[in-house]
Amino acid sequence: MSDNISYLKIPHLLGLQKGDVVLLSSDLRGILVSCLKNGERFDGHKFLEEFLSVVGDTGTLLLPTYSWDFCHGKVFDYINTPSCTGSLSTLALKRDDFKRTRHPLYSFAVAGKYQDLLVSMDNKSSFGSDSPFSFMELTKAKNIIIDVNLTHSFTYVHYNEERAGINTYRFLKSFTSIYRDENGQESERTYTMLVRDLNDYYGTDFDPLEEEFKSKGIMTISVINGVTYRVVDLFKASAVILDDVRNNQSRKLCKHKWQ
Repeated sequence: MSDNISYLKIPHLLGLQKGDVVLLSSDLRGILVSCLKNGERFDGHKFLEEFLSVVGDTGTLLLPTYSWDFCHGKVFDYINTPSCTGSLSTLALKRDDFKRTRHPLYSFAVAGKYQDLLVSMDNKSSFGSDSPFSFMELTKAKNIIIDVNLTHSFTYVHYNEERAGINTYRFLKSFTSIYRDENGQESERTYTMLVRDLNDYYGTDFDPLEEEFKSKGIMTISVINGVTYRVVDLFKASAVILDDVRNNQSRKLCKHKWQ
């Protein structure tokens, strides 16, 4: 695709439709560089608003606002604990049209039709069947990934690993700490996360998964102004991931002792 396309046009070029549920994951450094070259000043608020305009009132936009402080015994503050997953998600948390889901490890900033449903979820497991990840599969969400490869961005894999009942190279671990809710009330709570067995897990590599997604049309890739945009159909992605975990010892996801 040719250069000098305004960053504000990009959300309209990714195949999104009114009513879509969209998970937006991003590294903005490439966009910032392209804006400088094009004589534009990047405005994250306007960028988010363009995505919201594309999916419309019947759509939903989610951004990961993950934090792992709770794992280390620190307080999770629903209002004040910052996102560890990018400047765009940090910006979303400051906006009145976004609300945060409640899990202290894997939360999302959400705007749109399903905001109330997602914020009302009380899943204890990070990747359980009652989590936002399951919701994204059921609603056939699209994961827009800006300028990051799957290995460094595709958390959705872990939802399918837990769903498949993996208990070799990953296992469910409980974490307990203080949770401060939106009203400032504190309580001790316990949540679980699927974690790596450090003795038996040798490394993550989603490159084979990415190749299969491309060959089966589950993921499309566009390069705009030198920035790579991946769009993954999460409903179709689940079948491929589950098959790899159940029948191929997760060879398209990682290296581990049990292969």
